[in-house]
Amino acid sequence: MMEREAAAVADKPRILVISAIGLERFIPALGIMGAIRAEHRDAHIVLLTTPAVSAFAAYAPYFDEVMVYETGGALQIRPLWDLRARLIATPFARVYDFDATPHSRRLFWLVYGARALPGKRRDIPWSGSIPGTALSDTDPRRAAKHLVDRWAAQLKIAGLGAPLRPDLSWVARQVESFTLPFSMTAPFVMMSATPGPGAPWPAERYGELARLLSLNGQTPVLVGTDMPSEVATTIAEFCPSAVDLSQRATVTEMVFLAWAATGAVGPDNGIMHLAAIAGCRTVVLYNNASDPALVGQRGNRVSILRRSTLAEIPVGEIIASLETPKK
Repeated sequence: MMEREAAAVADKPRILVISAIGLERFIPALGIMGAIRAEHRDAHIVLLTTPAVSAFAAYAPYFDEVMVYETGGALQIRPLWDLRARLIATPFARVYDFDATPHSRRLFWLVYGARALPGKRRDIPWSGSIPGTALSDTDPRRAAKHLVDRWAAQLKIAGLGAPLRPDLSWVARQVESFTLPFSMTAPFVMMSATPGPGAPWPAERYGELARLLSLNGQTPVLVGTDMPSEVATTIAEFCPSAVDLSQRATVTEMVFLAWAATGAVGPDNGIMHLAAIAGCRTVVLYNNASDPALVGQRGNRVSILRRSTLAEIPVGEIIASLETPKK
């Protein structure tokens, strides 16, 4: 039986999807991934991604295999060579590169070798920004587009239809139990203090925001990964009733939180994309280190607050944005 299953997999065309930056790029690409799965229903789709994304992606209905990208940099030759060996072991019928980074371009050369030389790559089925490939997106306006629009144009060039609406309903089938130190039926606000690009919002502002939310009858709930320890400590000092789920709640569990929360606040990070797609009232803080016109969270319940530095964004403006209904 196992041999027959292995043979069936071997007979399927293999598709590689590269999304190895992090949640901040994987989450908004969910509709893109859905379109690829719909187009390649009978293929064996492999996702190349980061450890931070891999557990969540393994549950998604879009991939048959998740391969973890752990090279850590251009100078770590051995990990790159090991990854190359895994990628060339069985040829891919098509590659969708949604990173367009030096790392993914390096993979292009590692996988295709001499075939990657200009003038020889016209038959390589690589969808991305590398010029001269069979599915290359050479639009000079590519970099000026929002990343989702950029990916949609890339799909069109590759002969696929429009991206599907980003969907998280499949998450409900993956979480069997979820124990929390508070009631999800009571009002609460997700606070994702994982830093985005540029200098972070001051820890004292997070603390003051948590205190005011609590006074307004909302439980502040800290979520996300890589949150600075001083932020959690400061929030606890300002608001002892705040619930710290950072480093504890998984990405799938954070989807459940976003479905139930009255709001979500944080800088430009992957959890804010997740909250927006989940339909949560989302307030995202931007500085000049990232441009919401290019990477911003989308949704009819999303508010973007932007200043030159995050420190210029007052707590009161965030409270007002959370309280302002958006449809």
